Amino acid sequence: MFLVSGLPLWAGAMLVLSVWTAPIRQIYRADDYDSAIRFTLSIVMVLLALLALAPALTGWQRRRFHGFRAIEIQEIETPRVFRRQLRQALRSEALWRQVAYHLLAGPLIGIAFVGLAFLSGVAVYVAVKLPAHALGLGHYHASVDTDKFWGQVAYLLLSGTAAVFAPRLIRTLARADDFAARRLLGPSETIVLAHRVQTLSDSRAAAVQAADAERRRIERDLHDGAQQRLMSLAVHLGIARKTLTDVPPDAMAVIIDAHEQVRLAMAEIRNLVRGLHPAVLDDRGLDAALSGVAARSAVPVRLVVGTTGALSASVETVAYFVVSEALANVVKHSHASQATVEVIREENHLLVRVTDDGVGGADAQSGTGLTGLAHRVASVDGRLRLTSPSGGPTVLTAELPCGV
Repeated sequence: MFLVSGLPLWAGAMLVLSVWTAPIRQIYRADDYDSAIRFTLSIVMVLLALLALAPALTGWQRRRFHGFRAIEIQEIETPRVFRRQLRQALRSEALWRQVAYHLLAGPLIGIAFVGLAFLSGVAVYVAVKLPAHALGLGHYHASVDTDKFWGQVAYLLLSGTAAVFAPRLIRTLARADDFAARRLLGPSETIVLAHRVQTLSDSRAAAVQAADAERRRIERDLHDGAQQRLMSLAVHLGIARKTLTDVPPDAMAVIIDAHEQVRLAMAEIRNLVRGLHPAVLDDRGLDAALSGVAARSAVPVRLVVGTTGALSASVETVAYFVVSEALANVVKHSHASQATVEVIREENHLLVRVTDDGVGGADAQSGTGLTGLAHRVASVDGRLRLTSPSGGPTVLTAELPCGV
């Protein structure tokens, strides 16, 4: 039934082929240029018709494979002729593969199926006719043509062999049709891989945005909740420390110690909040946030921030942490006397470069935090490069795509 369901399309293809081949005999018999022109025009018209009808025919084939073979052929987007520019349609690889199936693969399989069915019918016909011919039964009793008899025997052997192997051949034809349909009607391996890459990129971008949103939420909760309560506690302990003069020395020592511990806890929470997501990025932007990082550095920093344009929150956050981690490493490991931070937009990339005049010899795998920084940069499809020869200078460069 699966192969039979394709007969209407195969019959249409045969009609098209007959239209194409009709003028060929006249072309080769004589210099019939009119026939040659008609033949060429017929080819062009049929190709245009197939280009226009290929998406609809492909949809019909997908339903046929799903209904009879339970095979899902993935749908791919193809340009619609006469709805968009013809030039775009002619450049569509998917559309041409569909045309190839409807014009070549499908009809050839249909021809093979029809030929197999014809040979099977001949086998049945000859199997009934041959004994009557040999025994002279009915209207065959008058004479027996030996040559014709042996010719029918040959027909019987050929068509009988085809009939015996018909089930296997039909299954082979069905598998061939499956293979051709998957290759030509469905997406190519290149399209599938490109779709997978795009899906992975989209899912990774969504994960990065979700993680960034969660960090923002935690930062707000800490800032508006625990940090405010600790600040209130520190104020009360400070007042108690100054106003309570008649408490025992041991009790005053406890108050003083509690006051200092609260101040330390507040400092740790501020650092934690800054590490989760710097609020200054949302309030004042990347330039102001980097100015604050440079001002807090123990090593003098020259900051150069060019015109960056509109940047996504993810890229701004990554750029901020690149500078923060790089300057922290400069302070801890480089023994530098000066550092330079440059943030420049080059076409579709944001270039973040941190340079110091220290001793050099930095290693991205040495556990200085650069490995985690590289992962953070990679989360937005960026690249991180480190150049640190012995004796310096050390240059850390991050390229961040501005479209993320």
